[in-house]
Amino acid sequence: MSDLEVRVETFDSVGQDWERLLGEAPDLSPFATPAWQQTWWQMFGGDADLKLLTVVQDGDVKGLAPFMRRGNEVSFLGESDLVDYHHFLHSGIDETAFYDTVIGHLSSVEDLDSLRLTSVPEWCAAYTAIPAAARAAGWHVEESFEDVSPGIELPSDWEEYVSGLSKKDRHELRRKLRRLERSAEVNHVEYCTPEDITANLDDFVRLHRMSTPDKAEFMTDYREEFFRAAVTNLAKVGASRLYFLEIDGERAATSICFVHGDSQLVYNSGYDPEQRALSVGLLNHALTIKLAIDNGVRYFDFLRGDESYKYHLGAQDRSLYNLVVTRA
Repeated sequence: MSDLEVRVETFDSVGQDWERLLGEAPDLSPFATPAWQQTWWQMFGGDADLKLLTVVQDGDVKGLAPFMRRGNEVSFLGESDLVDYHHFLHSGIDETAFYDTVIGHLSSVEDLDSLRLTSVPEWCAAYTAIPAAARAAGWHVEESFEDVSPGIELPSDWEEYVSGLSKKDRHELRRKLRRLERSAEVNHVEYCTPEDITANLDDFVRLHRMSTPDKAEFMTDYREEFFRAAVTNLAKVGASRLYFLEIDGERAATSICFVHGDSQLVYNSGYDPEQRALSVGLLNHALTIKLAIDNGVRYFDFLRGDESYKYHLGAQDRSLYNLVVTRA
């Protein structure tokens, strides 16, 4: 194998290779895109130093570690309040060699004491490869559970999906859908273009904030600014979807989803509490799943959090972990 080297890049210098890796590397999400990462960096990078590390072989970029540095610690770009998954990107390179090279580079930086990786998906190579590479290099590794991330393996047919729910959940979903359809004129709307999404984000933010006190507290003005920018930037590359459930012409529930490959991810949602009796929040998600099935989505990802409605719609848990690597 040819020698591997590590380079420190900028968003501009690595842009084309980053986009290529997005199409080649396994187990990624929209959180790994430059559209997302650069938006976060511009708003929240603050006093950190950008450390976009590429692993290069024979002049070709084979992998990317999107890091930043504060003091003596390196971490991913993005915090868990806004970013559900963190990823390394690599393709056309042995996984062990990639992670060994990244850890080897960090080991060579004398004034670096720790590597803190949050929101590492258990189904991604980094979850096992980083601890193995770090321990082999003489570093100490601490692993801790962070959260669950429930999702659904979707069939190709809506009725097959409904039939796959538990008896109780299947009965409840059908009953709630019938009740909704009997009670009002119902419309479920999807927006995909940047123009349509941007034009309708005010209603999303309004419904999100009015849903619960926790959501109102979460959506600060600064987070709203980031949210609008990130959703719009992802929409420009075809990765955002905005949904509304309308009852008698009034918007009663909403959700923002991202798409990547054959997966769809529910980033955030909201509903009008006055329509709670009609289960508008859950039914908006159910109708979004129906549309996702029609569009060929194979995995519907509710992202972090163990809210009960996710399991009533058939979700199964996957886990996220924190990895803290320190010099022994």
